[in-house]
Amino acid sequence: MIEVIKTTLADQIYSVLRDDIINQRIKCGEKLTLKNLQERFKTSSTPIREAIKRLSQEGLVDHVTNIGAKVIDIKEKDIIEIYDLCSVLDSAALKYAIRSSRYEELVNELENCIKSQEIALNNGSIEDFKLHSDNFHDILYKYADNTRLYDAAKRIRSQFTILTNKYQNYLNAETVVLFEHKELLKAIKSKDIENALSLMTRHFEHGKNYLMNNIGKDN
Repeated sequence: MIEVIKTTLADQIYSVLRDDIINQRIKCGEKLTLKNLQERFKTSSTPIREAIKRLSQEGLVDHVTNIGAKVIDIKEKDIIEIYDLCSVLDSAALKYAIRSSRYEELVNELENCIKSQEIALNNGSIEDFKLHSDNFHDILYKYADNTRLYDAAKRIRSQFTILTNKYQNYLNAETVVLFEHKELLKAIKSKDIENALSLMTRHFEHGKNYLMNNIGKDN
């Protein structure tokens, strides 16, 4: 029997706007005016307001007095905070995942994820690479099997994805990420938690420093 998942109009608008924001088709700092969104989606204001409320709860949209809603504008201080918090949360997910009773499944999924990253990179598909790169970290949360940890990470990871889509489009960034994921996998396979945690911390430090050095080059 096929499971039918019902979605409301507000759900659909939320998904479209979220995807546009995450992939920076709607830029950081850009206003979301009710009139323009009503024209775009050919609907009343009610489902649009509901969608914007969800985006706000996820930390992707800010409400500004007398202006309305606008996409978050990420500054240098935000980059530091986002990367540092992601480092802490992903390190916790890594520690739980290595201790999982489904350890062999974890390793198998990570190995397949690495292969997918390699294929995407060899094919020159940066968008596919980013998806598989994000999935590497998602797998850790899956096997960490800690819903509160995942919920804590969900909001900040949305902002993190904006950063990767907004700034990480420079030569060799993807090859470095792939190398670091491979090193992490080696440590996980050997169950060397201390080394794995050290590699995870360095992974985010490298990413943060990379962004701080290259921010503004896409302008």
